[in-house]
Amino acid sequence: MEEDMEVDLNNEKRVLCEKIIRDINAVFVKDADLASFEIIPKETNCNKSPVVHVEHNLGLESWCAQHVYDHAHRTLILHRRQTLQQQLRTLQQQQQSDALAKYLNVALLINPDVTTFWHIRRQLVQKNRLSINKELQFSALVLSIKPKSNEAFAYRRWLYSFQSADAIDWPNEISICERSADRCASNYHAWSHRQWVLRSGPCLLQSELLRTEKFLRKHISDYSCYHYRQVLLARAYELCFFMPNGESQPQLASLLDLLAEYGLSCEPNTEALIQLLLPNMNRSAVSGQRLRSFLYCCNVAAYDMRLCLEQRALYGPRDCFELHRRAALKFIVDQCVRLQTGLADEHYQLPAHTAAAANELQSQLNKFDYGRHPFLEAVRQAESALGCKHQRWCNLHLQFAYPVPEAPQRN
Repeated sequence: MEEDMEVDLNNEKRVLCEKIIRDINAVFVKDADLASFEIIPKETNCNKSPVVHVEHNLGLESWCAQHVYDHAHRTLILHRRQTLQQQLRTLQQQQQSDALAKYLNVALLINPDVTTFWHIRRQLVQKNRLSINKELQFSALVLSIKPKSNEAFAYRRWLYSFQSADAIDWPNEISICERSADRCASNYHAWSHRQWVLRSGPCLLQSELLRTEKFLRKHISDYSCYHYRQVLLARAYELCFFMPNGESQPQLASLLDLLAEYGLSCEPNTEALIQLLLPNMNRSAVSGQRLRSFLYCCNVAAYDMRLCLEQRALYGPRDCFELHRRAALKFIVDQCVRLQTGLADEHYQLPAHTAAAANELQSQLNKFDYGRHPFLEAVRQAESALGCKHQRWCNLHLQFAYPVPEAPQRN
């Protein structure tokens, strides 16, 4: 008798789960512009559908989420356990493929961290049972509820491998990364995906510099964005990026202000700046495009140094302000040394890309004579006023050779 009651209960639960999954699938079929998914906190069943669909937003009441997920999980695992031959036969039948996708949608919306389920979706895409455009929409829907889902970002990159770069909406991809980072602080996976967009897409450097500054001012302690901005700056220099000549003078304002802070004066033109920053450079070995990119990127780094000081004045000392200011300072010093010592070339590569390049730069820093370089000597003298901790960092990374006293030893 008890066994019969348990069987009946399980059957009722199974029927209920199937109905909920059908309701969710109906929303997918009906609304091609779904934008977000949420689990709605609700502990009890009110004898109505727990699936909520309002203005392109999908919700599922929490009282049934675990039951529905367990049911979908069991169904999908049974499919997975079939032999390879059975799997191929199943994938050849459109009706069964649609049923499989229905369970995948529910399972991944509730728990998107199951790699196996994403692999099943990949198989369906490869068999042309799922549309790439709809899959991009689905993965964005997953990211609306779990913005740190590495599996969803990886799936999007895999989908884009089937499309040409010209066919991809790169600004939309940047927006998805930004929304994910905005919803979840220190979102490593979102910022890593954004780096992939930066490397793979068209030149988005100018717009990215503007967008990341806005993000920094809004999320003052999220160092992931600061690090991305450092990657962005290095990428701009790697690609010899600079703004058109007609707008060059306003773009050097931050660099001129930085020189003034270090006690140096300079005429507001390109040639005077190059003479001050790179007095001993072999001009014949460096192209004009590289020099324009050098000035532009140094101006961005100088702007970021000022931004960090402004943020510190508004919000008080924070590690991210100090770390990013140091990174910007290091960028300026490193590129000055590279150009002075002949390490720069037409095919500049990020110093961090190879250990050999980093070691070569470190070797040049070790023997670089700052006394023969007015700008870097002024930087060296001014930075010494920022305390022993900062002096140790400058000695370690910039080889400024400050006489920093050792920390007292405890008895």
